[in-house]
This record gives sequence, C-alpha cells and structure tokens, in this order.
Amino acid sequence: MAKKVKLVVNDFHLGKGPVLKDGTVNILEDFRYGAKFVEFLDHHSSGEFADAHVELIINGDFLNLLQLDYLGIHTYLVTERMVVHGVRSIIAGHPEVFDALRKFAAADNHEIAYIIGNHDVGLLFDEARKTLRECIGTKLRFYDTHYDFDHVRVEHGHAYEAINATDPQNFKLQDPDYPEPVLNLPWASLFVAAYLPKIKKDRPFVDKVKPFTGYMRWVLLHDTLFAIRTGIYIGLSFLKMALLARRHPLLAFDFSWARLKGTTIYPSFVKEARKILRDNPQLHAIIFGHTHMLRYKQWGGGKEYFNTGTWNEVTSFDISDFGLQTLLTYAYIEIPPKGAGQRARIRLKEWKGKWRSELEASVMPVGK
Repeated sequence: MAKKVKLVVNDFHLGKGPVLKDGTVNILEDFRYGAKFVEFLDHHSSGEFADAHVELIINGDFLNLLQLDYLGIHTYLVTERMVVHGVRSIIAGHPEVFDALRKFAAADNHEIAYIIGNHDVGLLFDEARKTLRECIGTKLRFYDTHYDFDHVRVEHGHAYEAINATDPQNFKLQDPDYPEPVLNLPWASLFVAAYLPKIKKDRPFVDKVKPFTGYMRWVLLHDTLFAIRTGIYIGLSFLKMALLARRHPLLAFDFSWARLKGTTIYPSFVKEARKILRDNPQLHAIIFGHTHMLRYKQWGGGKEYFNTGTWNEVTSFDISDFGLQTLLTYAYIEIPPKGAGQRARIRLKEWKGKWRSELEASVMPVGK
C-alpha cells in the first residue's frame, strides 16, 4: 500500500516579493526562502515519496494580505477587489513558489488544503479563492476555520486571541453609502493593515521579536527616540480608529479593557489546545500555527499539541534561544492504513534543503 503523508506549513507571510518592480529591496517582505520551499515540495514529490499520497496543508497566513498596499495606499477598508489585486501581486512577486505549488498540485497523488488565518482572511472572498485556484489548480481546497482528519485537527489559532479573532460567518460589512463590502477586521488587524507598515519601514524587524516585552525594555534603553516616537504614533493610531468607529459603520473597531487584558504577545495556546482536546474526545492531536513559536505538549492518554512555528526570521530575547533564528519547520504526519488500529504519527521537523556551495545572504533590510 502506498505511503500516505500530510505536511503542515504556515505563517510564510508572502508579500509582493523580495524585490519590487523598480529593482529596490522590498522592506515589507517577510518571506525570503522561496528556493528552499521549492526544494521542499520537490523532495516530497520524488524518491521515497514518488508513489506516496502527499497532502500539503497550508495552515494560515501563507499570504500576507493585510500589509499590502492598494495603489500605494495602506488602508483598513479592504474590499474584494483589493484582495484579488493583492493575491495577484503576491503571485507575481513569488513566481518560483507558485510554479512549484502548481506543479505539486498537478500530480494525481497530491492534494493541497488551505486553512484561513488572520493575515489571509481576505481569502474568504469568492473571487480571491478563484484567483488562487486559477494559479495553483482546482484541486486546492479551502477551510474557513479548521481541518479534521484521522483524529487530528489543524487550525491556525488566531480564533483564540480576542485581538485577532475573525468570524467567517460575518467576515464582511456593507454600508449603503459605500459601493463595496469591506472585510470585518478585528482591531489588531486594523492596526496591522493601516499603521504597522509605516513602523516597519523604520524598523523592519519590529513584528518579528519574541518575547515582545523584552524588546520593549531594550528599545526604551537603546533606541529611546524611536520608542517615544512610535509609542506616540501607536497611541494616536488607536485613538483615531476609536473615533472613526463612532461615525464610520464600516470600521468594526472594538477596543475594550477586557480585550486588552486578554492580549498576550506570542501566546502559547497550551490551555486552548487542552480545552479543545477535552471538548472533542475523538481528537488525539491538535496542530496550531500563528504564534511563530515551535511548541510541543503531551498529556495523559497520548493527547498531543504541536505548534509548527514559522518560516520567517525571528529575533529572540529569551536567554534560552537568544539571537536571530530561522527555522524552516513543519509537521510531518504519517497516516496509517485503514484498519491497522494505529494513530497518525506526528513529528515536528526542520527543513534544511539541499546542500549548496553558496546562497544569497538573507539579510533583513534596515529602516530609515
């Protein structure tokens, strides 16, 4: 019987590409490992996997649709037309990634599942999904919340953060005075879409530091002017969103002290995973993304929680793993034959790629 394998990746945050049309470096681009991902798909399509049934599960935030500009403007009023434009821009910016996905999906023994995250919530629009399917292939399947199989659940995880939670049943808003529906974004996404790009142009790494509280202490001591300037900018940004929400029905800004208290930078989701496993006794394991942190936890009865991290660079202020990290991590799931009486076996792996004598240096561009 042919081997059956599922691969889970997430949080690539693809933007317009590392290099813009005018030849300049794109400071807002997070993903710089397209060649490694092409090798990853090729490896799992050949050799011992040539005859295997392989499913690629993209567990959210593969596309960074929140931080894309539309005709040079970053806005929180995101329409279906803007999302389609963003999807096309990302495809154009990462041709090698989407060529590889198209080739992978074309094989009879391959499948691709896409679970929606908070940065690619725009893929709830039908035309956006159609655009991506036209590029990758009609076999591409979308899941609005989670994907269950063989007693395993794969879910992005943003639904368990009040500041990032989205409602797939109520993902767009319509106002009679506005010509098109817009995305019903949570307040963290509103900030990321409209205001974070300006901060990233100054300090491109600002959203890739963990724990963020450690970076806040560091920046107050060593980058004081930036800290003061950015603190004022963030405060004014939230005030502006709160004031606009009072008179703009398309701006779903819900900022409260209760939500603020529940906000955690880089949550672990261990408690959330345990609750899901308790509430769903048929599940043996749950796999999250979203946090950009590699995690594993086991409970009695062999119940397991995995977090697959990210393929983006992360700067850690934690003494246990201090410094700049790039771990191309994924979940490797072996599905046992039906009737074998075995569980799906899940392992966290790091993709190293093929050996090369030289590579272009992956350097995070500095800001102003």
